[in-house]
Amino acid sequence: MPDSTATSGFGPDLERSLYFTGCTAEVASVQKEEDGRYELVATGTTRFRVLSVDTTGPYLVAEVEDLPEVPGEGAGALASGVLRTFRTYQKRLAGARERTISASQELPDDPSVLSYLVAAATVAELPVKQRLLEAPDTASRLRAELEMLRREAAVIGRLPSLPATELTRRPVSPN
Repeated sequence: MPDSTATSGFGPDLERSLYFTGCTAEVASVQKEEDGRYELVATGTTRFRVLSVDTTGPYLVAEVEDLPEVPGEGAGALASGVLRTFRTYQKRLAGARERTISASQELPDDPSVLSYLVAAATVAELPVKQRLLEAPDTASRLRAELEMLRREAAVIGRLPSLPATELTRRPVSPN
């Protein structure tokens, strides 16, 4: 690193500090907070892979290539299973046993859009969500989500109290 201030906050090994698959963010709103910070609402759009990072300026600048969204084999059928399992997951997180949650929320029919919504809406750590983003196709992402949702719904069904369940008491945001 020619200038350590250029990568301030990333540590001495930039390559180990960054994920090399990301997505372009489309900013929907910006609100300045009293303490000088900003609150952004953004939606991820196009996935990309980082090819190189330039650290010589005051900001990191990357050369990227877009990653196409490939459906993969069986995406439609997998989407149906993910949809059912996601509703069960939501009900268990919220402690609901009735149809109250599923009736109030419409979820997308498109398998790709559904896969990203489920990835964003689940209570999971960043590395888990990153692996979903890095999936080579929609079917692979849905397969991983189905496995994760089944496992999490089973655990939640047996444990009455989990951290972060307050996040599920609001409608799912597509952001």
